Amino acid sequence: MSPDLAPLRPGERDEAAEVLAAAFRDNPLNRAVIGEPAARRLRCNRFGSRTSLEVALGRAHCRVAREAGAIRAVLVAEPPGARPLPLPSLATQLRCLLGQGWRVARRWSHVHSELVRHHPVESHWYLDLLGALPDAQGRGLGTALLSELLERVDADGASSYLETDRAANLPFYQRAGYVVVGSERVLGVRVWRMWRPPDGGSSSNSTEAESDVR
Repeated sequence: MSPDLAPLRPGERDEAAEVLAAAFRDNPLNRAVIGEPAARRLRCNRFGSRTSLEVALGRAHCRVAREAGAIRAVLVAEPPGARPLPLPSLATQLRCLLGQGWRVARRWSHVHSELVRHHPVESHWYLDLLGALPDAQGRGLGTALLSELLERVDADGASSYLETDRAANLPFYQRAGYVVVGSERVLGVRVWRMWRPPDGGSSSNSTEAESDVR
């Protein structure tokens, strides 16, 4: 059965944030920034994801994949010219800071600053977030969301860029036409930078899904 793909609605922000919080909980950068235990990473991720989605809604391409009516995967991509997105409201920033703690917030700020230094200046779509719930991975939800995005990217004749801190994700994105253009060590974690040129390959319609989580 094909997943139900739809725009993320404002009233679904918290549900989508829960999906992203779980999807990225065990990623190497999450472990490096937040540490243990896993429950702490999940709690910090909730605050970060809610903040990110508040800013992205209405400004970025925010799509979800549903199964049985529930959100199971989320994609956020910024179209050419959308970066940098505006800062969240002061109240939202304070909630995130209190929820994550000063140390975690400061370390995420460091990660962001390091990655921004290497962000391409060429016009492109930026694949910011793509994640599926752990028990929904491997069922093609991430593949469906990515394929849908790349149809729009190709229709625009545009390029696309992303970063990933999971080596297991490289084949997934390479099948979609992305190539590794460099990597950096951030807080001791290797982060790969990937670029997809216009019409980057017919593999964007692949139904394989080794990993549906960034």
